[in-house]
Amino acid sequence: MSLSEGVSASLRYKAYPSGVIAANTQPTSASDPGATGGQLLRRVSSTLNLVKDTYQSAEVRTDRQISDFRHGIKRVTGSVTGEFSPGTYWDFIEAACRGTEVAALAFSNTEFTSIAASSVASTLTLGSGDAVAQGFRVGHIIQLANTTEALNNGRNFLLTSISSGGTVLGVYPAPTTMGADTSFNIVTMGKSVYPPSSNHVSRKFLIEAYHSDIDISRVFTECRIGGINLGLPATGMGTVEVPMMGRDMEVYSDSNAPFFGSPTSENTNGIVAAVNGLLMVAGTAVGVVTGITINLALNPTSDAVVGQNFVPEVFLGRANVTGQFTAMLQDSTFLNYFKNETEISILVFLTTTSAIDAPAMSVYLPRVKMGDASVGLQGEGAQIITAPYQALKSTATESTTGIAATTIFFTDSLAS
Repeated sequence: MSLSEGVSASLRYKAYPSGVIAANTQPTSASDPGATGGQLLRRVSSTLNLVKDTYQSAEVRTDRQISDFRHGIKRVTGSVTGEFSPGTYWDFIEAACRGTEVAALAFSNTEFTSIAASSVASTLTLGSGDAVAQGFRVGHIIQLANTTEALNNGRNFLLTSISSGGTVLGVYPAPTTMGADTSFNIVTMGKSVYPPSSNHVSRKFLIEAYHSDIDISRVFTECRIGGINLGLPATGMGTVEVPMMGRDMEVYSDSNAPFFGSPTSENTNGIVAAVNGLLMVAGTAVGVVTGITINLALNPTSDAVVGQNFVPEVFLGRANVTGQFTAMLQDSTFLNYFKNETEISILVFLTTTSAIDAPAMSVYLPRVKMGDASVGLQGEGAQIITAPYQALKSTATESTTGIAATTIFFTDSLAS
């Protein structure tokens, strides 16, 4: 009999049509969400497993032995880890935000009359209109087309600020200087999502782990996304972890496996690396950060009840965004941010290559406080400052600044 190998295993997933969990019943997977469709998921590893509470008899007997042992409530716990690539984990990012993705925007000189560019100021200036009112937000990835300056066309620009009544757009990288152009198009790339202030959406997924070499599938049902954890080293691939909590596991084998017979193939999008992108802290690009983590935690819980061996619900908590960055000690800036309890922003722009239109993602934390700024004296090389942080909901006026009223704002240029 064959033994299963990791390289022969694959992950597949599918969202349920409704995110509602019925407290006292479980859906029939064959019809809800159904075995058609499904999406293969790129991964490095998965720790998803069915776990159960167990109980041992405490009875003291004259034979001095244990006579009973029981299984109690069951639930699915664990996470999926992978290398962070545009378009791959978007469904889970949207679920972790409990918001609704915003589709790409497309405008032209009809709405904004003209557009000019300044390389020195790193800005795009609109002739009229209000980009914020039209839906543009800090953290969007935008592109221009049909301008007279070819070097500005088809290039991904990260929107770093919006000012002057929504007519001046701060961007990265700096555009090529051009005068007011009255024939142009401006679009946002991909989709964006963030934790909203109201109308939170509950979602759930069926996750299949298929071991093709032994023809066995473990199907984890009604899994809620418990957060998104990003790791961005100075050198190396960006990483992502998606914690989950679900209600049950079903096992399929032989002719009944896999559960998803013809899932959509995984994408081949490039993997982001921080070395290709941009990190801005407090509105200034920094080149001394040696790593950053960004963790959005919903802290899912599932409580036992009497009369059934599966949990009635998977409850999601607040969107708690924390992380840590490490940087080479250069001056007193970061030390004073911590000492003076200064609120800063963090804006991360991640690209897959150095091409001007490379698929990209951005993560914007508009309001952050550092919880420490420790420096250990060690070695002969650079001295490193370690700064854990807590992200908070933005208090900026969204209608004038273009900063969304949220804690964390994601954009993915390949989200579809």
